Amino acid sequence: MSQIPCFVVNLATATKRRAAMHSMLTERGITPTWFEAVDGRIMSEAELATHFNAARAAIEYGPMARAEVGAALSHLGIYRQMIAQNIPCAVILEDDVILEKDFKEMLQFEGQQTLASTFPATEPVMVQLTHVERGYRAGAIAFGNRQIVRPHSGVWLCAAYFITQAAAKKMLEALYPVWMVADHWSLFERQGFVTLHIMTPNVAWESADSQASDIEATRSSRRKSRKTIAERFRRMVDAVFVRPFRVRDLPRNIG
Repeated sequence: MSQIPCFVVNLATATKRRAAMHSMLTERGITPTWFEAVDGRIMSEAELATHFNAARAAIEYGPMARAEVGAALSHLGIYRQMIAQNIPCAVILEDDVILEKDFKEMLQFEGQQTLASTFPATEPVMVQLTHVERGYRAGAIAFGNRQIVRPHSGVWLCAAYFITQAAAKKMLEALYPVWMVADHWSLFERQGFVTLHIMTPNVAWESADSQASDIEATRSSRRKSRKTIAERFRRMVDAVFVRPFRVRDLPRNIG
């Protein structure tokens, strides 16, 4: 294997997005593996009930839109394929991202300084390739003219990320039937499913098409949980002692 497999999630009906993504990937010298996304909006009630734990979702997250369920099933489907085909690691993209011109370097499998060599398949790791606001100063790993750092702020988005087989296995075992959105990475780390890292400056960002996301249009507003005294104390300690000395703002690359 000379390159990390690059999966692209794409709805069968989203032909314009596929064409645009195909054009960009060809320009970058990348041959993708297209993964047909699950369209939760057209699932029958019986099919939805088979794959979606609505009762647990209501407790853990709140009401989930059908499109959110479909998106979660799509990413879980790639994890299932990684395990079935014994794929040690993969890069997963959604069809509404823009990639740096040297993105192909992220897919190198062999070499001293690659994602695959830095994070073995047996370690449950996800590396976010889109922008995250803040990261820890200590422990940064040099990666060419970029760095891999640990996140301090919340990590969201499934637009572009690297994941190991061990992480894919843990995520699949823990999240199916679906009870959580696909991109609540900070929660997944707290639950012990993955260890999170960030590539900075980011090598991928959302395109204009992402503003017309099929998911965003159907999301419900989330209830805000009341912070406990312990949580408020941790936030105060973080604001006064941690962020000023151990954390840095990360640059946002938008091309």
